[in-house]
Amino acid sequence: MMIRTRPFSRLISALFCASAACAFLPGVATAQDRSDSLVFAQTDRTNPFSALVGEKRERRAERQRGKVERFVLASDNRAFLIQARTRTARVKFLCGPDDPRLDCTLDPAAPAPEIFLLTVTRGPRGDSIFKNADGDTVLRLASYGGATVQWPGDEAGSAASKSFGEDQSVELPGVGYDSVLRRANAASAIVSAAAGAPITFEPQNPSPGALVETDASVLADAIVRATNGVRAVANDATGARVLADRIRRVVFEVGPAPTARFEDDALIIQYVPDQDISGRLSSRAIERFLENYL
Repeated sequence: MMIRTRPFSRLISALFCASAACAFLPGVATAQDRSDSLVFAQTDRTNPFSALVGEKRERRAERQRGKVERFVLASDNRAFLIQARTRTARVKFLCGPDDPRLDCTLDPAAPAPEIFLLTVTRGPRGDSIFKNADGDTVLRLASYGGATVQWPGDEAGSAASKSFGEDQSVELPGVGYDSVLRRANAASAIVSAAAGAPITFEPQNPSPGALVETDASVLADAIVRATNGVRAVANDATGARVLADRIRRVVFEVGPAPTARFEDDALIIQYVPDQDISGRLSSRAIERFLENYL
């Protein structure tokens, strides 16, 4: 007796064959090819869907890193960048023309505005509130898109609005050991003048070839942060006197974690070379350490 094949069975068979054949077509990703890595696939012009796959991966990578947004102050066009994730954010106050901040003047060849790591909470009206390690509000983003920011060194908050720009991820820019030497020399002069006594900044002796290496970013940034922290203490007359009595050197060395300690007449600053801003102490952390232990 002959059994007739039902139309539904023929449809299932056709779908199965089509899906199996797809596994062998060039440019079509199978389940084994899918990855959550941040490596972007090269677009295959012969496959109209490959561009869509690339866009999805780029959007996923952007969500993981956080989108970089640029804001400009309404009063004078000073700009800052925000890269926010779910509960944390990085904020960088960019250097402008004639910016008096030490971050912008210590190394004119490579300005180093501090990158602040902030925590993000929600306000009662849907605003996003960004606070520093001391619990102070640095930035408030309103639900309608406006912003109020506490610019470093300003006493009052300033209104800001979103701008446009193709800004890179908020991370330490790569610099060479020549930047380290320039910053250490400048820091020695600035801090010595503030304290009224010689205090030298001494980065660890470079390894062979370090003068031509492309990235000494964490060490270079650690020098600027330490300069800010020490000078903040020296701005007070009592602090300047204690610094002059206690410290003759600020030494930078590689360690397992960013820390500060005293050894004889030296302030030892440890940094971790491959951990971006997590590998160095902030200016405020160094200032607090000196205030507590000098």
